[in-house]
Amino acid sequence: MTGATGFLGNFVLRDLLRRGRRVVAVLRSPLAERRERLLGLLQEIGLDARPCIESGQLIITEGALPGNLPEPTWDRTDDILHNAASLELFTNGDPQGDPYLTNVEGAAAVAKWADRHRVRHVLAVSTAYTCGWNDGVITETFHHPAPKFQTDYEKSKWAAEMIFRAWAELSGRTLTICRPSLLVGDSETGYTSQFAGFYQLARLVGVLKEQYHDPNNGKLTYIPLRIPGQPDDVQNIVPVDFVSRLIAEITLRPKYHGRIYHLTNPQPPTNDLIKRCAEAHFGLYGGFFVPPDEVIGKCSPAESLLWDQYNVATPRVVHTPRFDTTNTREVMQDLGIAFPVLDQERILMLFDWADRRNWGRNNSHRKLDPMRIAHPRRPHDVPNSPQSSKG
Repeated sequence: MTGATGFLGNFVLRDLLRRGRRVVAVLRSPLAERRERLLGLLQEIGLDARPCIESGQLIITEGALPGNLPEPTWDRTDDILHNAASLELFTNGDPQGDPYLTNVEGAAAVAKWADRHRVRHVLAVSTAYTCGWNDGVITETFHHPAPKFQTDYEKSKWAAEMIFRAWAELSGRTLTICRPSLLVGDSETGYTSQFAGFYQLARLVGVLKEQYHDPNNGKLTYIPLRIPGQPDDVQNIVPVDFVSRLIAEITLRPKYHGRIYHLTNPQPPTNDLIKRCAEAHFGLYGGFFVPPDEVIGKCSPAESLLWDQYNVATPRVVHTPRFDTTNTREVMQDLGIAFPVLDQERILMLFDWADRRNWGRNNSHRKLDPMRIAHPRRPHDVPNSPQSSKG
């Protein structure tokens, strides 16, 4: 397994170990430091992995993508679960760097390693947005020819899929691809160790509240604020524990190998629901939806705190593809797995947990009260927001 120390990787590794699967986790150097970090992250999501190491169920070895994968000192490798990825959205002027270095060259290195060591099955974690700007229903198939992409990250993950597709063309090899949409925290606890995307925008709402709040006006703040998009458009965010469980189940059951799975939200929350949740959490009202071209590049000072700094998210506001989940639904139905709907209560729980972690701005992982993880505070219902208009 690659990418075990990532946000999703923590959960997948936890679920595989709980199910008794033997795993070799490849970590970058310095190995001792990375090992302790991994153990700490697993502890935060409810697994003490030290007994797994002592029993040999979990083997931790040093390696890095793309050029330093380890030679095996263990028994044969039955499956490769390739979860490592660079989440950089753009190359920032370095076409040889990330995300292409890790995502494309890394995929090529994994494919060569699998070939050299006669591994017959690779499960690669990709992204639902390898579809690029394709419209309509996005099928659980390879996208060919290459679509027009919004980010270098999407393009790099598409290229990685093509590398694994070529690897799997030889007889006796099986490729499984899991494509999550936008990950958020645990559906039961709110836990997250990744604060980009959904959380970044929420944190900026908090910054806006801090900058414009007048304590003489009580706890609530009202700012006429244009929001690019339509209230009924959706944001395909998906809880990490749901994605992790599906990846683990698919990994463990060969009958599900050889397919592409969209691990997406069948009932994604609307822009309006997320707006109302943000209003309830931060006490900041006055936002109203307008066509994106009325806002982007034409922001007021208050709006610029959100949309100038969060410009990488605005394509998601205007492009919200619908994902076919035929393969995923088959697994869910077979195993009795229900999707944890992201209603107002759960979204507020996600905000609440991230707020208690200072939106990821404090890199130290303070010790959590295990009772708060097991029984997190359940937020109150979202109140109706005040009516707002352009005037």
